[in-house]
Order: sequence, then structure tokens, then C-alpha cells
Amino acid sequence: MSNRPNLRDIWNWLPAFRAVAETEHLPSAAKRLHITPAAISRTLGLLEDRLGQKLFNRTGKRLVLNGNGRTLLAAVAEAMAGVERGLDTLEEDPFHGPIRLSAVGVLTNHYVLPALLKLKRDHPQLEPQLRICGTRDAAELLLRGEIEAAFIYEPMTLEGIHVDQMGTSPSSVYCGPGHPLFDEAEVTKEKMLEHSFSVPHVGDTGQVVDGWPSDVERQVGMRIKLLTSNLEICLSGQFLTVLPDVTAMPYVESGQMRRLGFDIVPAARLFAVRRNTKDGEHRARGVIEAVRRRVQRLEAKVTQFRQGSASCGEERGG
Repeated sequence: MSNRPNLRDIWNWLPAFRAVAETEHLPSAAKRLHITPAAISRTLGLLEDRLGQKLFNRTGKRLVLNGNGRTLLAAVAEAMAGVERGLDTLEEDPFHGPIRLSAVGVLTNHYVLPALLKLKRDHPQLEPQLRICGTRDAAELLLRGEIEAAFIYEPMTLEGIHVDQMGTSPSSVYCGPGHPLFDEAEVTKEKMLEHSFSVPHVGDTGQVVDGWPSDVERQVGMRIKLLTSNLEICLSGQFLTVLPDVTAMPYVESGQMRRLGFDIVPAARLFAVRRNTKDGEHRARGVIEAVRRRVQRLEAKVTQFRQGSASCGEERGG
């Protein structure tokens, strides 16, 4: 059986060996490693005993590498250089370390969270820290340096803040089973406006969060705080609601909702904003690009959905 030592047995002794091999002077090596010369001498003795070979020629107080020592030094130096390169690669990875973000509304669940989860699977060392807040609060957090990027519906014009438009998220009017329009053979815009809507709160810019145009009057039957609550309200069949198409798609496809095909609500614009700073810049840009790719994929899917979903004049129920 071979007496070749296991690497694990000698791993902790190799830094001391390298320091002595490169200096050929115990006090200098001890100073480099912040330990005593006696401790280094004991470590070298343990290493040589385990290897069963001398690594130095000792002449008085001098230590001079012999052939075995030079061979081991070359191998140790090469291995440590490989570790250094690995550390450099980690340092260069934009998806390594914490990234502080904020998002709001449908952007969070449909775009930002899925993109972050995919990045986390591909880059386990990434540490996303996500807050939920609107445009005004996101602006304050960015200016104070408490987040590196925010995903919002309204652009910012602030010094030191870079703005990217990511794409759009169209919305439509929907109703659920039990609503008078759900099985109506043909629905006109005038007939739709005879029915009450569930309406979300007003956003930071003074506009209703669901994007309803101010020049089109509608009946309000209920007011809510969160836009996402309109999903449950729509499914109840009690009120018409405006929902992002990306949210409503699976419910329409399963027959739990009907889309009324009036392009009455402008598509919401999706923005990413980040601080113009070197601190976390690579990570912020990388996350923004990941979210942008998610937005683009869903834009294509929503376009197909809108083309194939029931229009206002389509006959229902055969």
C-alpha cells in the first residue's frame, strides 16, 4: 500500500512551507505569517515527517531548498495561483453579494420576483433584498443610498438617477362569472359603462393606479387600496375591473374571466431606475437586464393573448 500523504493531511502546513521556501529564512517567514519562528520550524518538521522526505538542506542556521522542496514549491505556488484566480472571478461576478431593490404592484410578482429567483438559482452568492414601495418612497430610498435600483410605473427626473424604460404592460376591462356581461353575446362600450367598477387608489402622480383615462366617465361601485385586490373582486362577478393582461391571462384561458376587448386603458410603462454610482452598479445593471428580458418575454405572450382572447363583439356560448 502506498504511503503517499493525503492532501488534507498537509493542507494547513503548506502556507508555512511556501513562506520559508521563498525567504529561506525562518524569522522572515514568521514575520510574513505573524507567527513565531519556533512555530514555523515545528510545522516544517511535521510536513517533512509526513512526506517522508527532506525539503531543505540545513547549513547552520540557513535553510536552502533542495530538489524535493523546489518541486513542492512549484506545485504549491501553481495551486495557490489557481485559488487567487477563482477569487478574482468571484469578485468580477456582478451577481455576487447583496443587491438592494424596490418594486411596486404587479411589477413585483410578474416581473421582478421571477427574474430574481432565476438569478438566485444561477448565482447562489447573490443576495437580493427587496422592498415594496411606490415611486415617491423609491426616490427617497435611492437618493439616500438605501437601494441600488427600483422598478416603478412612473419615470423619475432626479439628479444622479439613471432611468431605463423596460417595456409596457397593457391592461383591459374584465368581468367574472355571475356578472351580467360575462355571457352577454355582444357588449358595446356604452353597455359596459352602464356597469359599476371596482377602482383602486390614486398614485403618486395623481392618476388612478389602474390607468383609467380621466376623460372617460365610469361608475364607481367600490374603492380599494391595492390594485391586486381587483383580481378577487373580478372573480366574484360583482364589479367590472381593470386588470393587467399578464395577471388575467390564466383566468381567461381557464374560463374564469372574460376580457372585454376595448382598448380604453393605455398600457402602463415599466421603468427601472438606478443610482449613478460605482457602488453595486454591476449588480444593479445585471438585475435590470434580467427583469428586462422577463418583460420582453411576457410582452410577446400578452400580444398573442390579446389577439386570441374574446373581443367585445364575439358571440358567447355558441
